[in-house]
Amino acid sequence: MITKTKVTIKIKDNGEKLVDIRKYCPGIKIALDDRRMRVEKTAFVREGVAKMLALAQKHLPAGWNFVIRDAWRPRFVQVDTYYSFIPMFQRQHPEWSQKRVLEEVDKYVAGWKGEAASGHMTGGAVDLRLVDKRGRRIPMRSKKLSYQENALPLCDKLSANLKKNREIFFTVMKKAGFTACHNEFWHWSYGDHRWARIEGKKQAIYGVIDKNFYDSESCPCGSGQKFAGCHGKNTIKR
Repeated sequence: MITKTKVTIKIKDNGEKLVDIRKYCPGIKIALDDRRMRVEKTAFVREGVAKMLALAQKHLPAGWNFVIRDAWRPRFVQVDTYYSFIPMFQRQHPEWSQKRVLEEVDKYVAGWKGEAASGHMTGGAVDLRLVDKRGRRIPMRSKKLSYQENALPLCDKLSANLKKNREIFFTVMKKAGFTACHNEFWHWSYGDHRWARIEGKKQAIYGVIDKNFYDSESCPCGSGQKFAGCHGKNTIKR
């Protein structure tokens, strides 16, 4: 997502490595989209974020677990994600102009350049949902509401049960040190430019990890292979 601001946040990457979330959060579920699961097999975040997720995981109610819907994104995935939202809003609102559609997309999907680049591209942001011990989704959305209404963290139209589930979710994430997103209840971050702005920091500690890492450098799964020959096999380049 994008939150426009007049305040310029400097980015000074602390060099923290990307890691496989599964090595820090035993039993955590990974559910990226099908194409990415075929290619990446897992999800990556900065090491500090992985440790924070492990802490949050320990404080979930008995039997509950996280499902990672998204974590670090390479640049081409961010571009694809942005453009995939356009037809969704066009279907929902055929009366909208192209300009109006893009304005709505900008509220929910960040760009891929400079300070506007998505926190996902830094490895500092995660999209999550919750499941119980049988793998059933913990409900936090209403079928009666629109995408935009459901996305709001504090939506007054939600039932008492949905609000309760969200409260549990928000509590464990905030205690672990994550910063919430004002218009996407599932999106949490640490270390990126949005985190820095919200928390009043002068600079972000995570910058974008771009396609150069994805294509050629050592795979963060720990295999010792180049990413392109390991989890990066058959990666679609853009």
